[in-house]
Amino acid sequence: MELNPQLGAETNEVTKPTNQDVTEEISSIDSTNVGTKSDEPQVLGLTQEETRDPNEITITIADQNTPIVVLFGPPSCGKTMTLVRLTRYLRDLNFTVEPVPTFRPSADAHYAKMCRDFPGMIGSSDAANSTKNISFMLVRVLDSVGHVKCQILEAPGEYYYNPDDPEEPMADFPRYVNAIKNSSNRKIWCYMVEPRWQYADQCRNYVTKIHTLKRTMRPSDKAVFIFNKIDLTPFVITPGEVNMRSARKEIEDLYPGIFTPFKVKGVFGTSDNFELVPFHTGDYSKKIAGGYSFQEGPVEYPKKLWNTIQNLIKG
Repeated sequence: MELNPQLGAETNEVTKPTNQDVTEEISSIDSTNVGTKSDEPQVLGLTQEETRDPNEITITIADQNTPIVVLFGPPSCGKTMTLVRLTRYLRDLNFTVEPVPTFRPSADAHYAKMCRDFPGMIGSSDAANSTKNISFMLVRVLDSVGHVKCQILEAPGEYYYNPDDPEEPMADFPRYVNAIKNSSNRKIWCYMVEPRWQYADQCRNYVTKIHTLKRTMRPSDKAVFIFNKIDLTPFVITPGEVNMRSARKEIEDLYPGIFTPFKVKGVFGTSDNFELVPFHTGDYSKKIAGGYSFQEGPVEYPKKLWNTIQNLIKG
């Protein structure tokens, strides 16, 4: 996959394109290993067979008790950088965020390398270095005394909703997604939405895919809608302070009916059975040598997301 050709023209000085352009380019950098024995690109963390057929992907959820936070969304929606920003925030609070090595077969050298390189990838100021090297991983979050608080899954967006698949939104989820859905772990499904999705004409199909997944959620599972790239909207008052009523209406206009199955009818009307969290991963600056440097955004956003996750875990 090539960089987004719609970015602005090159310049000899360091410029700052809109975060929308940059995050689309950064997020769309293909997580592949070019130059393998096969001509087909290989998703880092998967074998060539698994890349060709996601139903061949083998996973193991060793810890069946700790809740799993699933970052759910199509390609280029910011799942990986959300994980990067949240991990940096948690480490500043003396949490430990580490890959779960048993998630993939022990013979998988690609996944083993990702696990070893994870600290460096998280700390890199090169945004592309993070997105291209973290593509399919389960991490766990431990507090300062070693108690596991949750697990977080990051996976390629095309396995959740693939805009290039003509069968969407009726395409089947891969076998590993079904394994996660059917595991005994409580799940916190974090559905990614954004203000200017590059596949805007497919918003209704994406909504249908979310609704399909909703029907498989257990009563103990929770839902969070992450309004990523909130900095691109006029709803930010100050960093971390957002006009959520207007932000919500924007989502409802862009993704018609998205919240409908997540509402509960009661005696006095309907109430929300989901959380809505604004998010801003950070800012991206074009480097003279090529690529983009990443500067993490305001701390208020990962703080809000983490507090939301913690409250849902406790609840």
